[in-house]
Amino acid sequence: MPFTIKELQDSLHKAHETCVGPDDIHDQILKHLPDVSFDALLDFFNDIWDDGVNPPGWSEATVIPIPKPGKDHANATNYRPIALTSCICKTFERMINNRLVWYLEHNGILTAYQSGFRKKRSTMDQIIRLESAVKEAFIQREHSFAVCFDLEKAYDTTWKYGIMKDLHDAGLQGLYA
Repeated sequence: MPFTIKELQDSLHKAHETCVGPDDIHDQILKHLPDVSFDALLDFFNDIWDDGVNPPGWSEATVIPIPKPGKDHANATNYRPIALTSCICKTFERMINNRLVWYLEHNGILTAYQSGFRKKRSTMDQIIRLESAVKEAFIQREHSFAVCFDLEKAYDTTWKYGIMKDLHDAGLQGLYA
């Protein structure tokens, strides 16, 4: 379905005050567009949605290296890269993400145990779940254990094909980049 003015307005309302990307267009510019330009932006997004092809500039970013505190700044691995991307692209991504989250939530695809990146949930939910399990085991005079791990460079090691397959299996099909 084509995106609506309300979806575009909601996306812009949720925009954070961030730095501009390579296109030098700030969120404040987008929020204060005249109605005719606002309609043109929505038409632009719907054309991209229908064609499944992003503008080439949306693949570009201005990368700013931020030094990690307490680390040797002579070593390049001790910097955290911050990528500044197009605010127009981020607006469109929020519109798509809102639809995706709605679909996943309304179709019960996400497990009840997932708290990250979900409304009205946080890491505190998992901490409370762990505390409850430990207390219950203590009351029952049983053992309880937890395994916690942190993946270094987790995004870089994500199995992207597996994510795409999961989306396909959940009924979300289309063009995948």
